[in-house]
Amino acid sequence: MSTAMSGTVTAAPRAPGGWPRSALVGDVLITAVAALELLTLHGQLDRTAALVCPPALIALMLRRRLPVTVLLATLPSMATGFLWLAPMAAMYTVASCAVRRRVVVGAGAALFAATLWAGYTVGAAAMTWSDHLIVVQVALMFSLGPAGLGLLARTRSELRAHVAELSASQARGRRLEAERAVARERTRMAREMHDTVSYHLGLIAAQSGALWSTAPDDTVREDAETIRRHSADALAELRDIVGVLRHAAGRGDEGDSARLANLGELVREARLDAVLDLDLGLPDGRGCGPEVEQAAYRTVQEALTNVRKYAPGSRIDIRVGPSATGDALLVEVRNGPVPDPPAGGAGGGFGLTGLAERTALVGGTFRAGATADGGFAVRAELPLGQRQSPQGESGSASYTDTCRRLDEV
Repeated sequence: MSTAMSGTVTAAPRAPGGWPRSALVGDVLITAVAALELLTLHGQLDRTAALVCPPALIALMLRRRLPVTVLLATLPSMATGFLWLAPMAAMYTVASCAVRRRVVVGAGAALFAATLWAGYTVGAAAMTWSDHLIVVQVALMFSLGPAGLGLLARTRSELRAHVAELSASQARGRRLEAERAVARERTRMAREMHDTVSYHLGLIAAQSGALWSTAPDDTVREDAETIRRHSADALAELRDIVGVLRHAAGRGDEGDSARLANLGELVREARLDAVLDLDLGLPDGRGCGPEVEQAAYRTVQEALTNVRKYAPGSRIDIRVGPSATGDALLVEVRNGPVPDPPAGGAGGGFGLTGLAERTALVGGTFRAGATADGGFAVRAELPLGQRQSPQGESGSASYTDTCRRLDEV
């Protein structure tokens, strides 16, 4: 009997008829033992037994497919008193496979009657009451014994199936509860980010707008406009993050400003001593996907932030372009030694950790560390994918548009 199991299940080898090979081997063994039983009485067989016993042995091979039919075919061999094992095996199969209880009861009654018939065929007139009792006891044992074992096997199989189903249901319940817990935590994080960070960013945007309107000179106005624009962009990105945490749809790749086309503007707005070297040529057949562009943009952005915090005044060299092998986009940001290191300890290092995780998500490699001249270098190699067809050319089209817009800049 097949049993539903939770987890990884290895199917048993099956014979051409669909049953497991172990079951086929068991049928062959039972048939062989029954044949040996018949061979021990070879010299005592009469014509009737010789006619009904061999077909019973042959039918025994089909007991799993036609259990009731095989039992009926073996009953005559039981009635002759020469073949006992074949009807008992057929009775076991009926009890373990039949769905209706009345079928099992009817089959057991038929086997009981055949066993009684075999017990009363020889010297019934000279039998005493104890002999009659023995015949009834043997008939009950030969009919109820296989039936009880078959019912026990079927009950055991059903219990195993119910236990496996219960285990699978409990596993699904635990998984759903874990998913609900994660959803609740994501919602809480989204709520906290929205209520705290967005409040402060909104204040920055409002105050920078007020400063722009009341500034006495153009330089202050330009600075105030830059602050206002950055705070507005930060609010938009915060809304995207909150939407993702709440399983809401974000803006999509088309509205994301983290693209190579915006690297020039990013470097200019940083107002650092930075030089951008962008190689626009890609090898034939290679495309730069949106996720790779985003990872490259964030790498440069975080590197510039770190230089502003920890190495102000140092020169920055930024190189973005294909690697020497042509199968990766190389992003490298180097800054020179710091003339006057700022006071304060080192940061938490979470920015570089986030860059390493972002690079790993797209299948690239990331390295960051001090250089021999006392500066610092951040290097990321992001894999370039195959150029897609025009119908699905998202990555290569994005990179081509990037090249055109950078040429205009």
